[in-house]
Amino acid sequence: MHFFKSTFRMKRQSFNKLCIMLKGLERKNTNYRKSIQLEKRIAIAVYTLGSSVDYRTIGNMFGIGKSSVCTILIEFCREVWRCLWPLYLNKFPMNQIQLREYLNGFESLGFPQVLGAIDGCHIEVHPTAEDAMEYLNDKDWYSTVLLALVDARCRFIYINVGSPGGYNDSSIFESSSLKCQLVQSSLFNDVSRQISSVNVPVVLLGDSAFKLDEHLMKPYPFRKNQPLNEKKYNNALSKCHRVAHTAFNHLKARFRRVGKGFENHMGNTKSVIKACCVLHNFLNEENDEINERWIAAQQIENQTRQLPENEPNIPGNVSPRAEKIRQAFVSYFASLDEGRLEGSEDDAAGLRGVNGFEDANGFGDAIGLGGSPRLESDDSASFLTSTGKDPISSVSTENKYTYKRQ
Repeated sequence: MHFFKSTFRMKRQSFNKLCIMLKGLERKNTNYRKSIQLEKRIAIAVYTLGSSVDYRTIGNMFGIGKSSVCTILIEFCREVWRCLWPLYLNKFPMNQIQLREYLNGFESLGFPQVLGAIDGCHIEVHPTAEDAMEYLNDKDWYSTVLLALVDARCRFIYINVGSPGGYNDSSIFESSSLKCQLVQSSLFNDVSRQISSVNVPVVLLGDSAFKLDEHLMKPYPFRKNQPLNEKKYNNALSKCHRVAHTAFNHLKARFRRVGKGFENHMGNTKSVIKACCVLHNFLNEENDEINERWIAAQQIENQTRQLPENEPNIPGNVSPRAEKIRQAFVSYFASLDEGRLEGSEDDAAGLRGVNGFEDANGFGDAIGLGGSPRLESDDSASFLTSTGKDPISSVSTENKYTYKRQ
């Protein structure tokens, strides 16, 4: 692997493009000191995100102080969010053309009418003593939750950052702006499709931790002598939901600062996580492939730590329409021949050959989460925003959908 990419976790071309897009990070010289050049600032920031070593060590490498590393990193992350979020992660409100692109992506993986796969990822943090209990997850370490909606190409469509690790994915989703968008936006109901004689709206795919509703499909609980049709449905859902796990694994593998945890203030931690998600999408669009060794190293890291597990959501008052929609999908997959359902290994992963990504086995206003004002998570669906130099001296498918015009 090229030295530059092994050092900065991205190609030089991607780095150069960042330098052009983030001109706002330039600083002028003063009477007292010479400013750090733009390219060096960005090099320090991207190296820090891709490394797990402490800030003091990084500062020594670049000839600056520990506090300067932290300042440069936070300024970089905020500028990434300001400049790149509108281009690479601002997907809401969504138009019909964008929606169909996402639907077609999951249809190619074998599951129709799917906008994205939703899941949560725990990231280690160091909260204050006052907030410690909220951030303590069920594996007895402190974390914040990144809840994300992921498309068929492992890109983030939506992120919700900052909820304490003591909260489960379902409760975060139920109080998120994403849920509001699904319920209130007519687009997700109007772009419907007849499946097994049922008018099916746009849906998300979740795991057993989520609550079944007409806009979110989840697997059937495993039980002895489970009907074959339910197994086929669960298989298809699991195959497509895997993109969310892959996106999280790639995020942590490329940006080791996310995988290893943060020593920043909680507010700054959210800024860093949000920036990494935007950069993940940016590098995906630039076809900047992730290295298999990074993924292997992240898998080893995952094995050394017990990851939190969401308890299965106990079925409560599930709406008849939600169950009817799920049954429509069950009938749909039951009607497919066995060969098409199983697919090839590459189809099952749904990831190989897409921008060089491979399956790794697998915001934003502070609106809080409903009645819990302490949950100040950044929610991307509701967020509103009013050079080649070496950075270091040594270095169309057929329309199958109906759209009801208002």
